[in-house]
Amino acid sequence: MTFFQGEKIAPPAGSLDYGQLTAYLDQQLPTKNLFYTVRIDGAFKWVKTRSCVKQSKPYPRLVEALKNQPEFEMHNVRGTLVGFRCPDYVNGVNVPGYHLHFITEDRTAGGHVLGFATDQLNIRMDKATAFQMNLPENEVFYMLELSAKKAGELEKVEKGTATRTDTH
Repeated sequence: MTFFQGEKIAPPAGSLDYGQLTAYLDQQLPTKNLFYTVRIDGAFKWVKTRSCVKQSKPYPRLVEALKNQPEFEMHNVRGTLVGFRCPDYVNGVNVPGYHLHFITEDRTAGGHVLGFATDQLNIRMDKATAFQMNLPENEVFYMLELSAKKAGELEKVEKGTATRTDTH
């Protein structure tokens, strides 16, 4: 949880895709060793999102649950991107880089962002100097295999497999 009080960032000129926008945001940061919260309001030429369907016990691994994930593509839409940028050193606990979600201005559609092409943006970012992680205290957690070899699954799930282009 964070109390967002973002500072305005000058928007880039022209249309950018996911990779171009996040590279631009990284250039604006005073350091990449902190966590950042992001809020971007604006117009988008297109946005591709996904949403995981509700799961039941016994819960599958996230990578399995997302094999049949529904994906949504919206065109010429206004809305908000919100999310976090995690520093590289948290790899294994979280996925380094940006984790963004989108919601339309009318609040009728959204999800985990797989790709987009921007139009007009209002960008705000805020640094976070604290990170707290609470671990469950139960047998299920104690018995989970949480080795480094599973870390690649998390990155694949978080980054998605969609091609990120601005040609839509």
